[in-house]
Formats: sequence, C-alpha cells, structure tokens
Amino acid sequence: MATVFKKMASPSFLFFACVIVVSALVGILSEPYFTEPVFYIDGHKYALDRDQGALVAYRSGSASPVQVRIDGPSRTVIIDRQEHVIAKNSDPYNIKYSVTYPNGRRYEVQDQSRLLLSYDAKGDLYLPFTVSVNGQSVKGDDEEAYSPAALVTAAYPEYHEKPGVPGFLFLALGLLIYGWCSYRYRKFQDVTFWLSLKWIWVEDPEPSEFYYFMCKVGGILVMFGAVWVAFQAY
Repeated sequence: MATVFKKMASPSFLFFACVIVVSALVGILSEPYFTEPVFYIDGHKYALDRDQGALVAYRSGSASPVQVRIDGPSRTVIIDRQEHVIAKNSDPYNIKYSVTYPNGRRYEVQDQSRLLLSYDAKGDLYLPFTVSVNGQSVKGDDEEAYSPAALVTAAYPEYHEKPGVPGFLFLALGLLIYGWCSYRYRKFQDVTFWLSLKWIWVEDPEPSEFYYFMCKVGGILVMFGAVWVAFQAY
C-alpha cells in the first residue's frame, strides 16, 4: 500500500492525472462552444435560442435578439420590431437574394463561393461604412442599420459556422506531454538526441550535461507554448 501511495505522489503521476482531469473538463465545457453554429451582426455573436418551426429566434449577449420567420425559400428577419424581407432565387448554380428594408430600399446579395456580396439598386457593390466611437459602431447618415449580407447570413443556417478550431486543443495536449517528457525523463532526452542525428558529426557521440540542461529548458518553453496554443482554439 505504501508503494502505491508513493507512486501516486510522484511528479509524473500527478502530472498525467492533472492532464487527464483538465482535458476532460475542457472537453466537456468546450463542447457547446465548438458544436453550436453562430453568426455575427455588427460584431455581435448570435446563437440559436429556440426553434418553433416557422419562427426561429437567435440570442446575443450584447445586442437585441433576432427572429427569422420562414416562408418557404423566403425569410423575414425581425430586429427591434423592424422587418427585413429576403427572397431567394430558384437557381442553385447562381444563388441570389433580394433584401428589402423597412424603408423600402432593396439590395441584391450574391453568393460567390459562400462569400456574400451586396449590390445596391444601381448594381454597384455596396460596402457599408462604419466607424467606431468609444467602442460603439457608428454608421453614416445614408447607411442601413444592418448590412444586406449580414441579414442573409442570419436568415439562412447554411451560412452559420461553428466557431473555434478544436484541433488546436489536441495539438496543445501533444505539445504539453512532449514538453513534460523533455523536461522530466533522461531516456526521452537520449532518444531525442539520437533522433536529432547530431551524433553523426561527432566522433564519440554522447549527450552532454549542457544538452540535458537545454532539454529541460526547452521542455518548459514547450509546455508554456502548449498553453498558448490551447487558447488559439477559441
């Protein structure tokens, strides 16, 4: 029993136990983040709130909710009780949308390989001009409250995307274990020495104490780098 407790108190056991526990917690807590499709309007992130069939609601923690009323291929996007009517054409090889604002203005949005481009009534490319004042977006006097492309994105779930890159978490886990092994285990340091092929150019190839020291330093840096990589997943 004493031997078991001694092994459990070893740095290696504690390290890998912590890695397993933290990995499980991160996976469970991050699962909704990586699997729930979202879209953005004016920098505000929206996610599905409730789906009632013909009426879908989206929520944001920093802006007014968005409702989408579904009528076949057409949609009506409702924001602050203002209705924006969107009609989709029937050509699957040349997808276009007609967006009509509450003020009567109409724009065309074209799907160019999933890149949505907006055009005004004259056929000119419509690029909204927005400036930031004290952290708030301020639009020009003649600008629409929401861009046509953003409204189309909100109306059709095929343009919603899952955020983040979960693959970075697996990369971070691998780097963390590699860094720990480089820092902790002499045999692992010996293996990396032979794999580095540095011994080819040495008459009597043996890892030096300086090499072992640099392995430890490198391992610590790699572990810090693994934490940074993990944050890049979000």
